[in-house]
Amino acid sequence: MCAQLTSRFSLAEFRVDPARRSIAGPGGTVHVEPRVMDVLVALALRAPHPVSRDELIDEVWAGAVVTDGVLTRCISILRERFGDDRVAPRFIETLSKHGYRLLAPVRFAGDDSPLHGLPAAQDPSAAPVSLAVLPFVNFAGGVPDDHVADALTELLIANLAGVASLRVIARTSSMAYKDTRKRVREIAGELDVDYVVEGSVLREGGRVQVVVQLIEARSEMHAWAQTYAREMRDVLTLLNEAARAVAKALTVRLRPPEAVRLDRTIALTEPALHHYLMGRYFWAQRDAAALHRAMDEFVACAAGAPDFAPAHVGLADSRILLALYGIDAPIAAAAAARGHLARALALDPECAEVQTALGAIRLFFDWNLDDAEIAFVRALAASPSYTTACLAYGDLLTMRGEFDRGLALLRQAVKLSPFDLGLNMNLGDFLVFGRRFDEAVRQLEHTLAMDARFLPGRLRLAAALAMAGRKDDALARVAEASAAAPSQPRVRETRAFVLAATGRRDEAERELASLQAERNQRYISAWELACAYAVMADADRAMQWLQAAIDERAPMTLFAGVHAALDPVRGDPRFTPILRRGGIPTPG
Repeated sequence: MCAQLTSRFSLAEFRVDPARRSIAGPGGTVHVEPRVMDVLVALALRAPHPVSRDELIDEVWAGAVVTDGVLTRCISILRERFGDDRVAPRFIETLSKHGYRLLAPVRFAGDDSPLHGLPAAQDPSAAPVSLAVLPFVNFAGGVPDDHVADALTELLIANLAGVASLRVIARTSSMAYKDTRKRVREIAGELDVDYVVEGSVLREGGRVQVVVQLIEARSEMHAWAQTYAREMRDVLTLLNEAARAVAKALTVRLRPPEAVRLDRTIALTEPALHHYLMGRYFWAQRDAAALHRAMDEFVACAAGAPDFAPAHVGLADSRILLALYGIDAPIAAAAAARGHLARALALDPECAEVQTALGAIRLFFDWNLDDAEIAFVRALAASPSYTTACLAYGDLLTMRGEFDRGLALLRQAVKLSPFDLGLNMNLGDFLVFGRRFDEAVRQLEHTLAMDARFLPGRLRLAAALAMAGRKDDALARVAEASAAAPSQPRVRETRAFVLAATGRRDEAERELASLQAERNQRYISAWELACAYAVMADADRAMQWLQAAIDERAPMTLFAGVHAALDPVRGDPRFTPILRRGGIPTPG
């Protein structure tokens, strides 16, 4: 091949080094066989033009007699490495009777322009256009219609987040501007975006009118606006049309799978749509009562629209969160989540939300990090702005000891959703994993500055203060949380941990004994008990409860290899063998 054979090049978010036969992407670096790399280079040098099978065989195998199956195998390996899909490809397209071509933009080292001849504004490898969708205004004025307006805002955000060339602020941060009097320029500055989307909803009987407008942030000039009027059952199709129109107004080039998704016609009965929108409304609140109400709404939606994938993935997501929050026992939650996900996968396997739910089940319930990683990479390829995928993949990388990469992903998620209490709290968690306790305390204080009532954040701050050696502050914080919710298991678990970490051993022992006695009546996580005994350097009981946490598949146990709370017992000769037998990552 030509001299460019050894030149490094980028292919969308992947970096290819032909000399080393390596492909580096969001999931790490992999190496491929020489012929597989040669096929990729041959396609890259001709991109975006097609290369016939005969040309590829002649160029790569230099006249040797090989079968078509050998080339097909090379293409299959490349698709697997890129997480690509043959039916809706993003990287390698099969052209009937013509061969193959690369769809993603190719940029060789030292070359300032992609080989694809796109204008800069349309180049998917260029810096993405950033935008925020502000809460839709409800012109009807009723509370039920407020819920509809909020849900339509969230669904349009999800549609736009599925366009790789856009950086879309997540729902939680956008919704912080509901009923705001701030100017567009001010909001855009706070969220660091180029454009703002505003909208309004007016519902009259079975019909709905939606106005959507795109505003350039600096000038506050309208770049585009459109009014849509539809039957309520067609509102999801309406939002697909709006997302396509926004992308067109921004001169963003849709990838083939994106165009296919936004071309779909989705019709639901009005009751099914109402149940789905209400389910999304309750799911976004994330507490136990709201998650159970969300499941009731998703069940009602699925009963009326059994082929509507988002209802099934909503049920799976709810079950996953209930287990992660320590509300439901993991094994029972996993069984329910798997059933819902199977239906969602059958209906829409490439959807970012479906792939993220698949990855979460593979990670937190199956403890299969490799398969989980494949799902998360696919989810982020489909929707780079999906913060849940960023968080979940960051969790996985941190479990493996890749702290810097995990932290970078979570910081990316927080940038996309700066007012999301959960993500800001999780950033504090990641800093604890990195033993950066003072930074973690500052981050968690920042989280509570947004909402001082946020109980999970108060508990995380108390634990971080204890690990930072600030005993009095830690005890004061956990006392405040205990006064607010004295009977909640998670509060009592944190109280036991803080007492143990601050040297109040007798009080910690009493709380731990009380929690253990209740395990027959309700779910109390063995993982939390293991952490409390570990921080007291009680190695025997820490090992006992660590093994129990593995047996009950407590999701947080996956962090045992990196969690700072276990440092006092990490040198115990039983520690690493217990983790390895349980399939827990043991970095370093």
